[in-house]
Amino acid sequence: MEKKKPDIPLLVILLIYAIIYSLISLVNHYNFRTYGWDLGLYNNALYDYSHFQWNDETLVLPYLKISNSLGDHFSLLPLLLSPLVWLFGSWTMLLIQIAAVLWGGYGLFRFVFRLTGGKGISYCALVYFFSLWGIYSALSFDYHDNVVAAMLLPWFVYEVYEKKYFKASLYLFFILVAKENMALWMFFVCAGLAWLLGKEKMSLKYLAGAALVSALYFILVTKWVIPSIAGQDTGYIHFRYDAAGHTMKEVFLFVISHPVQAFTLLFENHSGLPGWNGIKSELHFVVLFSGGIVLLFYPQFLLMLIPVYFQKLFHNEPEKWGIYYQYSVEYVPVLAMAVFYAISRFRGRRLKQMLQYVAPLMAMIITFSVIENPVYKYSLLEQARFYRKSHYEREFDVKEVHGALKKIPPAAKVSAQNMLVPHLALRDTIYYFPYLGDAEYVALLPGARSSYPLTEKRYHHFLDSLRHDSLWCTLHDDGNLLLLVKKNKSR
Repeated sequence: MEKKKPDIPLLVILLIYAIIYSLISLVNHYNFRTYGWDLGLYNNALYDYSHFQWNDETLVLPYLKISNSLGDHFSLLPLLLSPLVWLFGSWTMLLIQIAAVLWGGYGLFRFVFRLTGGKGISYCALVYFFSLWGIYSALSFDYHDNVVAAMLLPWFVYEVYEKKYFKASLYLFFILVAKENMALWMFFVCAGLAWLLGKEKMSLKYLAGAALVSALYFILVTKWVIPSIAGQDTGYIHFRYDAAGHTMKEVFLFVISHPVQAFTLLFENHSGLPGWNGIKSELHFVVLFSGGIVLLFYPQFLLMLIPVYFQKLFHNEPEKWGIYYQYSVEYVPVLAMAVFYAISRFRGRRLKQMLQYVAPLMAMIITFSVIENPVYKYSLLEQARFYRKSHYEREFDVKEVHGALKKIPPAAKVSAQNMLVPHLALRDTIYYFPYLGDAEYVALLPGARSSYPLTEKRYHHFLDSLRHDSLWCTLHDDGNLLLLVKKNKSR
């Protein structure tokens, strides 16, 4: 039997983007550009799960009191992946996220190759996928479960095309348990895919079942499971769509009874704050020029994005409207499949070849443009500028800070500043400064010149009061990093 030769171009593309993604995500973590909300939350959950205990989300105190983090978001991925924390420590979820993106790209490559039978167009599709803005905006900000879920979508679609329904069901399972709102997305994905496949009876039956399972899972988890775990009387705590309604039923009735008004919400700034003008328009233009024009010609893929558009653009919080953070990653697999499905349908060989090269080039141009010139100045997209020298620099000695943090005992209760939390979260009890709780140590990084969530004035006032508080003594203070320990613990 002849040994199969390695696909060198494929491996080279994967390696190049693995390096780029690592330079974004891992360098940010080393340089203290990852944060308590959200990587710190995930790392603390990993610690608890790896010690066979539920996570009590002490990091959200005093803002929320949740005895089990599954009452915040019902995500089972940290639970399933928690053993890896013994190997990779605070880097675990970042490495998983990078691996998921690479795996998702490979799934897209397989999908396009199945459609076309051509390696060249499949390589172009892979580069296009890896170059879309949604990946860079997600990697610039910590780890998030929906990124992993979105990267599994090409594989789900590929396995359905291959009529390998058991494998498709495995991918569906991991997408559903990644995060509760992924189930609503998958209902529409299954509907769009069924429309795309047309008369293939076996696939239509499977997709009808998958859509039903997704819908039931979404309703069950958001209506009963999460509220019961959280112990909240207000229901699902992440439902914030006041412009359309206060409950899922109200939003559904609003869309049905006021379709024109609902449509305008996709474009208008409904926050009443002029500073958010242009955020929604930026999203639409980025999608359009990244290849979204094909959604108008192949509405099956647009159907897959309906819940993404509505969840983003109807939301109370303007930060979710645009192209920023992890809130755009679902566009990546759908756009990639739509664009190269459309290209594969062209008959002209020269036109097809031109478009397969234009698509990744446009994706690169659009991504570079939004990274360099975001409408929203607090987007964190500057953390994706891996090509700049400043990306690898900080205002303080990073290596020295890492060394000094080792002075804090592993089992100690800690209150830590935002960017220190992910590095200190692998313990039973950690708080998000300025909340102190019963902390035995306080870790602050004034050298980072970031006071969030406090104003700069309040932050420095808090800092001075702690330095002069008789309950605390200084363990380390070099002007950049301040470590305090309670006096009864320092003896």
